[in-house]
Amino acid sequence: MEYLLMAVSILFSVLNSLLLHKFKNRTFKTPGDSFFFNGGVSIIWIIILFVWFLIAGDTKLSPGAVVYGVIYGVILCMFLYFKTESMATGPVSLTTLIGSSAFIIATWFGVIYASEKINIFQLIGMALILVSLVMCVNPKKSAEKLTLKWFIYCVAFFLAGGFVGILYKVFGKSDVSDQVNTMMLTAAVVSAILFFVMGFVINKISGTEAPTIHKDAVKYILFSGIAGCIYIRLNIPLANMIPSAIFFPVSNGAMVVLTTLAGNVLFKEKLSGIQKAGILLGLVAIIITGCGNFVWNMIF
Repeated sequence: MEYLLMAVSILFSVLNSLLLHKFKNRTFKTPGDSFFFNGGVSIIWIIILFVWFLIAGDTKLSPGAVVYGVIYGVILCMFLYFKTESMATGPVSLTTLIGSSAFIIATWFGVIYASEKINIFQLIGMALILVSLVMCVNPKKSAEKLTLKWFIYCVAFFLAGGFVGILYKVFGKSDVSDQVNTMMLTAAVVSAILFFVMGFVINKISGTEAPTIHKDAVKYILFSGIAGCIYIRLNIPLANMIPSAIFFPVSNGAMVVLTTLAGNVLFKEKLSGIQKAGILLGLVAIIITGCGNFVWNMIF
């Protein structure tokens, strides 16, 4: 059952990326509109998680889980915002590769924080990921225009994804790790408040009119909110149910492959030969990194 759920999670993560790329922030007229869009996404999260909370019957509510939720809410605010902006301003395939590589940060955190072991195969895999990223984001070698704005958003998206992974590791080792619904529901509420407040503040500072949500953006808020909430909610328990050597390489690798194919078919994205090679190398590197510990144990 857990592998079926992993497949569902992968499909929803791909759908979420494609929806954000198709939307391309086209209804935004003021700086605060982007924050309101993500605030709307957070509202969808709140509705889904509240229903999930009630149906699951897991109504534990402890201060520890709420604190983790507040911290995650701040990180989630950054993650959703930078993912939205990076998907809207650049190729979905390259953006997904960069975002999927964020687990490197969590891996190194695990080595330092939880004394997790790392072997030569994982080091080689991480080095190859860096090489693949250089191959993919070189504007001179790209068939599509890559802007500095997109690159900055991608770096921020990568870092925010790394912080998400770090929080999952810390939360998973805490005394309230069984209160996932409470933690995520708190996070959704906090991120919604932050997005709406920041939207008003930014427009106030810039002297523009109050931010709004255009009617054409509502369907994207609804569907991307559903897809994003479901795949992240599934990933938290799956990360503990499925061995890391299977979960991380399969989920990240499959997401890169599927979004690349979808980007080419649906959006006619043009990738140069070196970028295609970079994506392939990145996929292989993700598999090597994720399976490194398994291979090491087999040999030694």
